Amino acid sequence: MCSSSATSGAERHVYSLSQLLKQRGHHVQVVTPAPGWLPTILQDAGIPVHNSFMKGAGWYHTMGYLIKEVRRNKIDVVHTHLTRAAYIGHALGLVTKVPIVTSVHIANNDQIYRRLARGHNRLVAVSNFVAGMLHGKGVPERYIDTVYNGTDFIEIAPSSRESVLDEFQIPYDRKIVGLVGRVCRDKGHLELITGMKDVRARHPKVHMMFVGLVEEGFRPEVTDALHSAGLHDCVTMTGVRHDIPRLLDAMTLSTLPSHMETFGVAAIEAMARAKAVVATRVGALPEVVRHKQTGLLVDLRPEAIGEAVGYLLENEDEREAMGHRGRILVEQKFTLTEMATRFEAVYARAASRSE
Repeated sequence: MCSSSATSGAERHVYSLSQLLKQRGHHVQVVTPAPGWLPTILQDAGIPVHNSFMKGAGWYHTMGYLIKEVRRNKIDVVHTHLTRAAYIGHALGLVTKVPIVTSVHIANNDQIYRRLARGHNRLVAVSNFVAGMLHGKGVPERYIDTVYNGTDFIEIAPSSRESVLDEFQIPYDRKIVGLVGRVCRDKGHLELITGMKDVRARHPKVHMMFVGLVEEGFRPEVTDALHSAGLHDCVTMTGVRHDIPRLLDAMTLSTLPSHMETFGVAAIEAMARAKAVVATRVGALPEVVRHKQTGLLVDLRPEAIGEAVGYLLENEDEREAMGHRGRILVEQKFTLTEMATRFEAVYARAASRSE
């Protein structure tokens, strides 16, 4: 059950996990609001979906449907994503005694997670950072599992760099510094722009690529920042894209100068395409980006970000070695197969009658 049907990280996670579990022979069905991206893509994949609004009176309709489904189909586990779904799952577990597995995708102080820590329920943190946050808010460690998100980007064939540059009319001799993620204040675009001013002075052929939806109201701010830094002529803003591996293949390196990340999917996606990553030392990013091994971790300061980007631009061999090690790390730790295997273990533990 996911209480959003948009195209953010939690929804994409639900889609990937549902597909994998179905392929492994499990009976999977998803409850989510409609209309939206998630129910559409799940239906296209042949996964049963029940569309149910979860706000207002929809809360009761969803509960009624779930109670019937749990009892009729002898459901072993209900897995909830996002806070509203967690509340519904908590009530459902009390009524039906079905174990509730709740994924915690973001830093959240809501009391529901402490309430869910009972019986055979499990709380799944997307990183050790989130696990520590839950424990600090009163959730006993024995109820918490950490399961990292995975990516299938390592399975996708390499793309032509030139085709991307041709599409966006970028000269072939440019070095592309990318930032994949929603274009907003929290992802660090302003800090990157400020830091890139000095980088551009030393590397006149550098070009930035921002991949993601521009947050409503933020476009004037980011446009002003680009003009103030004199970088308005060396940036491409792609908007929402569904060919991110192809765009990453065209990049020289990737950045994630976020103010906070509870995991950092964009980092493992870049590493899967063998790209070195410059990331801020916040949240769970140190769990994902290994400093001086798969990228560089820096403080959230424009000059620190710019210095790290400049260093990687100037040291090609080291940059390429970091990218290679990053891909190996993803193959070892951040695949969708590894993620699904760990979730199967969580489900088995929740469905077990032994403590």
